[in-house]
Amino acid sequence: RNANDDAADGILSSLLHGLEPYDAADTVIAIMRNRTVLQNCRAPRPNSQTYCIVASILAESNIPSKSHIALELFRIAMDENCPGDGRFINAVLRCFGSDLEGALAAWKCQLGAAAASQERRGSAANRLAAYNGLMYTAGRAVRPDVGLRIAYAMAKAGVDPTEVSLNSYLAGKRTTLNGASEEKNLGLRRQYESLLTVECTKYSSFDKRRQHDKRIRIIL
Repeated sequence: RNANDDAADGILSSLLHGLEPYDAADTVIAIMRNRTVLQNCRAPRPNSQTYCIVASILAESNIPSKSHIALELFRIAMDENCPGDGRFINAVLRCFGSDLEGALAAWKCQLGAAAASQERRGSAANRLAAYNGLMYTAGRAVRPDVGLRIAYAMAKAGVDPTEVSLNSYLAGKRTTLNGASEEKNLGLRRQYESLLTVECTKYSSFDKRRQHDKRIRIIL
């Protein structure tokens, strides 16, 4: 670091002083996109991680219509040739809150394809992170039936749902209920959630917690 770095930090701090978290993040990414020079220090270009941080802050904000802002943020990132990182897409999907239909539409139109385009050969980690954003939205809508359909779609696409997928659904549900008890369609909802739990926690030979489970071989 040198004196110019310290001076640039001081200018940036003064620009962000008093701003709400998302407004501050939006200001910073605008500076980065414009490659603004602060005290002889040019701001670096934003990357997928930068956009992921901004989308995550947006998801936690109370800004109305934030799903539209998130999609615009995603389009800007794609226009700037940032890869469709699964964590970034996850954060974008979380901005939809309980708008499950909107999230599914965005997935079908652009988000799903972007996640698949960055998949490394032999690994489904990128799509898994993105799919878990859909699971969260299903939880926010308290729709375990849709969560189960998402799990089936994941398996069909070669992406095994995991306990993280299940926990994403449960986290969304907890956010929506906020301590309130469920009332409508409780029995049916629990059936779907039981099926979703099974689908997301199938036996894995790499799961050390199940290394003492009995294995049964069935010969047909």
